Amino acid sequence: MIRLVDRRAAIGWAALRSQVPENLDRAWLALTADPRCRDEPARQHPLRYDLARVKVGAGDLEQWQYEVTGGGRIWYAIDDEHWTVWITQAGTGHPKQTDKRRR
Repeated sequence: MIRLVDRRAAIGWAALRSQVPENLDRAWLALTADPRCRDEPARQHPLRYDLARVKVGAGDLEQWQYEVTGGGRIWYAIDDEHWTVWITQAGTGHPKQTDKRRR
């Protein structure tokens, strides 16, 4: 199951859906089939450093990124206990948090 963490994630998801619906369909299929797939590491991979984990509800979850377009990204957290992929951030622009190397 895929769920959105908050309104900001929902707005970003809607922007991706309106601008690049085919790419978002591919992302949806990838995230629902295997959110930890490493077949295309440039497109889908775990985030690193202080972005590697994120708090969602009471859980401390691993956070991954899916590159939807050259700049558009989906960040998501994998909740194995509840079989849920939480969209933590989505948008058509490159996330500023990854502009500098994180430690």
